[in-house]
Amino acid sequence: MAELAVAAELGSVQIVMRLLSKFDLQPDVQTEIQGLESWLRSMKAFIEDNDGREGSRTLEDQMEKIRDIAYDIENVLEEFVLHSPPYTFHNHTITRMVHKFAHNVYHGFPLREISHKIANINRNITDIKSQRVAFPDNSCSSRPLSNSRTGIQHQVSPLLLDDEMAGYEEPKKTFIRQLVDGEKGLVRLAVVGPGGSGKKIFVKNVLWKRGIRGQFDCHAWVHVSQHFNVGELFINMLKQFCDSREEPYPTDDSLSTLAKLQNYLAGKRYVIVLDDICRKEHWDDIKNAFPNAFLGCRIVVTTTSLTVACECASSSNHVCRLNRFEWSEGWKLLCRKAFPDSNGECPSELKGSSVEIVQRCEIRSGSELSVIGNALLPEYMDLSSNLKSCFLYFSIFPEDYSVKRGRLIRLWAAERFATATDYKTAEEVAEDYLNELIQRNLVRVSNWDFDGRPRSCRVLNLVFQFIIQKCKDENFASIFPRANTSQRKKIRRLSIHNDYTHLPKNSDLNRVRSTFLLGLPEISLHDFEGILRKSKLQRVLDLQGASLTEFSEDITNLTLLRYLSLRDTKIAKIPSSIKKLSYLETLDLRQTDITELPKEISYLHNLHHLFAYKKNVINSVVFDSVQGVKIPGGISSLTNLQDLSLVMVDAKGRILKHLKKLSQLKKLGLTGLLAEHGEALSACVEQMQNLRTLDLCSASKAEYLEVSEITNPPLTLQCLYLKGHLKELPWWISSLNNLLRIGLKWSKMEESPLQALASLPNLVELQLVDCYTGEELIFEAHGFKKLKKLVIEEFSKLHTVVIEDGAMPDLKEVSLGKCPELRTFPQGIHKLAKVENLTLYDMAEEFVARLRKNSEDPVMVRRIPVVIHSQ
Repeated sequence: MAELAVAAELGSVQIVMRLLSKFDLQPDVQTEIQGLESWLRSMKAFIEDNDGREGSRTLEDQMEKIRDIAYDIENVLEEFVLHSPPYTFHNHTITRMVHKFAHNVYHGFPLREISHKIANINRNITDIKSQRVAFPDNSCSSRPLSNSRTGIQHQVSPLLLDDEMAGYEEPKKTFIRQLVDGEKGLVRLAVVGPGGSGKKIFVKNVLWKRGIRGQFDCHAWVHVSQHFNVGELFINMLKQFCDSREEPYPTDDSLSTLAKLQNYLAGKRYVIVLDDICRKEHWDDIKNAFPNAFLGCRIVVTTTSLTVACECASSSNHVCRLNRFEWSEGWKLLCRKAFPDSNGECPSELKGSSVEIVQRCEIRSGSELSVIGNALLPEYMDLSSNLKSCFLYFSIFPEDYSVKRGRLIRLWAAERFATATDYKTAEEVAEDYLNELIQRNLVRVSNWDFDGRPRSCRVLNLVFQFIIQKCKDENFASIFPRANTSQRKKIRRLSIHNDYTHLPKNSDLNRVRSTFLLGLPEISLHDFEGILRKSKLQRVLDLQGASLTEFSEDITNLTLLRYLSLRDTKIAKIPSSIKKLSYLETLDLRQTDITELPKEISYLHNLHHLFAYKKNVINSVVFDSVQGVKIPGGISSLTNLQDLSLVMVDAKGRILKHLKKLSQLKKLGLTGLLAEHGEALSACVEQMQNLRTLDLCSASKAEYLEVSEITNPPLTLQCLYLKGHLKELPWWISSLNNLLRIGLKWSKMEESPLQALASLPNLVELQLVDCYTGEELIFEAHGFKKLKKLVIEEFSKLHTVVIEDGAMPDLKEVSLGKCPELRTFPQGIHKLAKVENLTLYDMAEEFVARLRKNSEDPVMVRRIPVVIHSQ
């Protein structure tokens, strides 16, 4: 369908309209662009009325033509932006005027050509309008039908045998108990899980068994479609309730359907399943229909949205979460059913094929959506255009690939799927989108951070197949070497994976807006530059992991570029021509060989995120394991920066005066700090009242880190890392109630910092590396209430660690290393019931000996699931 293309171009029109005032163009250009906007809005309405309809080839052709015209509009609009006056590179008035004159001479002709291109587009629009007249009424009707927009027949799944309900034993027991044994009033139960997780089968297998269903006077099961009619839904309910008792439908025409339904249910113990509710508003329309009598009535809701489930259920205890069962459960089920004659043992010659079947669950046939696609389609159709684009974005990455949260958020912002509001940045809006997709069970979190946010996420394999099919329908992205990618299509987003041997040379790359080279082991710079020269309107260039050693000058000709990642490449230098990327918002140079940025970096006034450091991942505990970059003083002009890490501070601390003007920073990392920088550093930090992460490192282990002069710390701080000598723990740290993580490394304080840190209400991670010269660390009773991760490393004199009763009750991970005098396990560690992982390395032999079976200490750590020891 053309929905995503049309929605995107409506946003682009608004940007161009704001630029029109800067040009002396023909008077009718503005009118022509407004005409394009009007056409896009009418097409958006047309698509919304017809989206999801199947069976009309004429309609499909029409949608494809609409999409192509929308993309043509995009080309014209972005050429307009490309030739518009850039953000000023020069502060001197005369220089700025000369530059503007030169720009007008060079770009004037292309701008005058815009009217001709718009005229061509209008001719195509006229053709589309003439063809729409011939459409049959049933193809263009805007009347919402209950299920016509999805083309799916919703049927209640058949009953399964008990041994076929693999992996859901515990949820099943709880669900049965709440159905028949619980409260006598009306209880609302919610079953939530991703599409294809078996919610319908689960509910029916429990509810439709005679021993359970027979405990209710009447029952009904109704599907709540995306565009249901409340009156029709109530009629359906009432008919099913009557049929379940073999009673006639009420015929009193003086009553409304709702009144008939409520009268019928009065005095009866009923159970109803409201299947596939996807919105809170749908529940609000339905919930008042059911009388609340003390008869043990039950309402069961199935949904893919955790938010909806929590809204519908009587309490959080009445929410039953179903995730797909583990691979091992699926394997056992397949073997039990496929090989009953061999006691469920898979023959060795069939094992490879059987494993693939379990992993895939089903194989796609032709271009039709699979069963999992039918389950996902209603959820997909319920998403806004921006959310659909965010969801489809997972197709760009390889199957099973987990994407870091920050990377996704910055990409979505660069693509303009998420835009800033009066109260939130584009990145904050994008994070809301990611959370919504997770809540809807469309995206799965691969790793959770200790602060409760996703660290990385992915889509399940079957969901991935659905996304690939939708991408093909929408021409959203072209993936090489994926088999269903056509090189003849006009490519919008180009993603080349690491198992592709050559770049697509013959494809139409003029419309490429985003390019991803994901971990290519070998790549010809000549071929790569060929792609760049053919696609000058790119917004996103993600080269993370590509085998590049040089920064191509062709990159700086991508004037409209908003996102550039060179992460994990071998590039060592950024050219001064980087200044031409005046729209750039994200520049990711992590894990490259770049040690210094050119002074022209200060011209990138739109920059939001600048990451430039290299970490020694082999041994992160070494003082100089992280290398920052030198940045010129003109950085004070980058007032839109939100993230800046890691900056090497010059000996005179001049950079600190420039950083003082970056009041919008949320993340700041500095290295190379000297004791005499203390006053300037404090003044700098105090200006950053939006700061959430502060990472400070002194010039050497022996150098003092002066931060005690800070009198007005940013109370928004969530992560604080101090690396270097401290005379004492800064007083202001105890006031940081929002602090989630703190790392004190090589501080060498004479007093333990634990007492001052123990009362921080939200602290979840504590890293202590050579921060205290004493012999004992005592975690006092009831301190560190929310701590989940504890690291204790490089304490040369430490011989005793005491954990008093009630301290660190939520602790999950403990790491001990390089503490030569520590010969016994921490006292009280056996009382930490939630510890899941204990990592030990480079400890004394006497300490290691206590891990052996014949010693007494293993009893203290025996119940910890994972104990890792290395020398």
